[in-house]
Amino acid sequence: MQAGYFNAAWHDIKNSPGWFGKLLVLGLVSLVPIFGWIVVAGYLYGWARDIAWGVHAPLPAHVFGNEDGRLYSRGFFVLVISFVCSLIPWAVELVGSILTGGSFGIWSGWGYHSGFLSFPLGLASGLVGMVFFALSIAAYLFTAFFTWVGSMRMSIYGRLSAGFQFGKIWSMLRHDFVGMLRILGMAVLMAIATTVVVTILIVVVVFLCVAIGFAVTGGNLNINSSRFDAAIVGMVFGVGGVAIVLSLLAGFASMVVAVFFTAMIARALGYWTQQFNVPAWRGQDDPMPFELAGAAGGPGGGGQPPYQQPPMR
Repeated sequence: MQAGYFNAAWHDIKNSPGWFGKLLVLGLVSLVPIFGWIVVAGYLYGWARDIAWGVHAPLPAHVFGNEDGRLYSRGFFVLVISFVCSLIPWAVELVGSILTGGSFGIWSGWGYHSGFLSFPLGLASGLVGMVFFALSIAAYLFTAFFTWVGSMRMSIYGRLSAGFQFGKIWSMLRHDFVGMLRILGMAVLMAIATTVVVTILIVVVVFLCVAIGFAVTGGNLNINSSRFDAAIVGMVFGVGGVAIVLSLLAGFASMVVAVFFTAMIARALGYWTQQFNVPAWRGQDDPMPFELAGAAGGPGGGGQPPYQQPPMR
């Protein structure tokens, strides 16, 4: 287990030439529905794959460079893995809702599911609801783990099927579950920080709009004042226009923060995967080096050659 995944990831990002400009470009690209995040995921998980191979390289110079020819397929596969895995906690919540006759849930990447509403079977229904609520939390956590590790395996082998080898993924998680918990903990802290930043941006936008409204209406926001025409123009075009511009800027800034958040997690996952001696991996169905060492008391041999050679920069 390697310590300091996020510290290493942060140093790799900030030491990349023009890193902030790249994040701005990725943030702008992410505004394009679906396609944008295909590009972002393909770009960042390709970079994560590099460090998993032990290749220390800065952020790729061009967002659309597609040096290895897998930028778009890799990004699309990451989205597919994320979507399929997200169905598991959703199914748990659905079963719980059916059994309790109510609804329950927690905050997830897909939205907020409301709290307990009704329990027609009384206390028993409430206990069942609590059990399924706990199961939902566990499902969301393990969904994140399987999504992350599955995306790394897919990025290394270049095949979607490698991202759904749950037995292999579980074997890797068991080998260093503490390290994955550390990444999750830092991801949660970053999510909290991201929420604070977005909230501050919203407050700033509202404050600036109100301040402009006071300025153009003589300081009282009263559209019935003697400056009726000026007030109407100020409130509708001035304040409204500025609100739109500031809202767009705040939205763009929040997307840049989300991209940075994703970059940190992906690079940290690359460092976590590095411990599994990726250059020694063979076919996606073959045992991994640590499995061979555990079975035979030492490194094993035979099998197929690695599916994909280390990326060249």
